[in-house]
Amino acid sequence: MMTLGFVRPAGWAKGFVVLAGLASITIFAAAQEPKIKLDEDPPLATQPKSGGISGKITFTGQISRLQALCRATQKTYEPAEFDKASGKFVFKDLPGDAAYDLIVKTADGRSIEGIDLSPNDARLLRLSDQRRQQLGLPPERRHEFTQDDAKALADFVAKMKDFMEIRRVLYIRGHGMRAAMLVELMRTREFHSSGGDIVWRVEVWQFQEHLGGWERLVNTEQVLERKRIKGDEFKAVSAEYYPQLSIYVDGEGKSSPVEFAIPAKTDPSCGRPAGGDCELKTAPHILGVGSTGYVPASRPASGPAGKDGNASGQNK
Repeated sequence: MMTLGFVRPAGWAKGFVVLAGLASITIFAAAQEPKIKLDEDPPLATQPKSGGISGKITFTGQISRLQALCRATQKTYEPAEFDKASGKFVFKDLPGDAAYDLIVKTADGRSIEGIDLSPNDARLLRLSDQRRQQLGLPPERRHEFTQDDAKALADFVAKMKDFMEIRRVLYIRGHGMRAAMLVELMRTREFHSSGGDIVWRVEVWQFQEHLGGWERLVNTEQVLERKRIKGDEFKAVSAEYYPQLSIYVDGEGKSSPVEFAIPAKTDPSCGRPAGGDCELKTAPHILGVGSTGYVPASRPASGPAGKDGNASGQNK
């Protein structure tokens, strides 16, 4: 029987000893190296606390319902307490680090809503600014929002040519190099399969300053209202928007108290009064002139025209 033997190459034993020696040296050296302590930065995004909103809304007529709407999640909340006689209310257990638009319905058919005019990426902007400070990096490029900026945005809408032949800007809110706009859009002319219907939409648009001009950010629009309705039915439509009814609950669950008096009559510059003409001629409310960036507000705005230069959720 033939057997196969293993032939060891010459010098194999010496080579094995050398390799074993090198391995021992490496292990010894690693053991002698000083230990490096790794420090982790604290997380920027912490779990926000739940909080609430309280205040008083007065009206010469009768308020039939009050709700809080988070447009980011489309969730609505009922007040834990609401005295219709005095207008005092309390909302509880609202998720923090979020904006809530108060929705008021009156017995005579009016709809009064808060409108959040923050940048669509407001939370990311806050986190980015915190991270820059944490790392000692320079802040984001600044741009002071001016009346000329607001005019450029209004002119952009006026010169648009698309399916909607009526476009009316209600609010422009500047945040330095960013801006938000509340705009009403209508199609009253005949179109394919229109059947005499009117198309009516209310949307929030987002803009950003770039190389001295403004560009609309695509796919960021937020649709508040969208109806295809007969002309006679459209006359009953009523919608009003006020930034001071948009309240930010911060990460600690805190918010500023609300004090708001519903106007006796609908202001056409703040929305659409029932029975009004399709093409209303109103000037937009300009907010945030002089701002250089986005910062969550510590209090609601003072009025629709933003006399203090601030709107809910934003300030200098």
